[in-house]
Amino acid sequence: MKSELDNVVFGRHPVVDAINQQKEIDKIYLADNIRGEFEKEIRHLTTLHNIPLSKVPLQKLNQLSNRQNHQGVLAYISPVEFQDLDNVIASVFAEGRNPLIIVLESVTDVRNLAAISRSALVFGADAVVMTTKKSAGISGDAIKISAGAILKIPICREKNMFTVIDKLKVNGIKIFSTALDPKALAIGKADLTQPLAIVMGGEGEGITLETKRASDYMIIIPQVAEFDSLNVSVAAGVVLYEVMRQRGR
Repeated sequence: MKSELDNVVFGRHPVVDAINQQKEIDKIYLADNIRGEFEKEIRHLTTLHNIPLSKVPLQKLNQLSNRQNHQGVLAYISPVEFQDLDNVIASVFAEGRNPLIIVLESVTDVRNLAAISRSALVFGADAVVMTTKKSAGISGDAIKISAGAILKIPICREKNMFTVIDKLKVNGIKIFSTALDPKALAIGKADLTQPLAIVMGGEGEGITLETKRASDYMIIIPQVAEFDSLNVSVAAGVVLYEVMRQRGR
């Protein structure tokens, strides 16, 4: 039976080697007391290879490593191979279809990532996109909660939302952002048959002002009760169903 530590690389040289060998790394944790050349090297490599880096207390690393000799750094190897967003979009167009991309901005709860990935697969989305910072990690738990859906749908990881938005616009993808905004279109009135990306905001803050400004449309799920908004994973399922309905799939 596989241990959770089977997907973890400990120690300075092993972590650097894993990066240089271009292994799919989900996240790197660095002790917050690490300074000097090694910190500079890790920061450079993680930026170069688009790998999330978190500085954490030494006690956290001891806990994550089960007190193995981590030398102040450990890396989680991703169970999925991240796809390039440009390649995914080109492949969908080549098949004669209009792309449907789900973009997660600062969705940090692994359960929401898993549930959204499952809905995305079921309702015919072509990819789930996340950014390097403020994103849930793809762990064995995420795969389990998604019922394996994360392994069956392309997962793209881009540097930041500016990169995501730029790639979408260059490829002619319209950006539909979900938000509690009085000017937003009800999802039933929006044309969701065109090439589009749906941006779902994080659990607490929603989408950022910069993303709102870059969006082509704001959309909203009509509600009967005057209550707080839906959980992001539930909202994603509702919007994805409406896309499928409009596209006659």
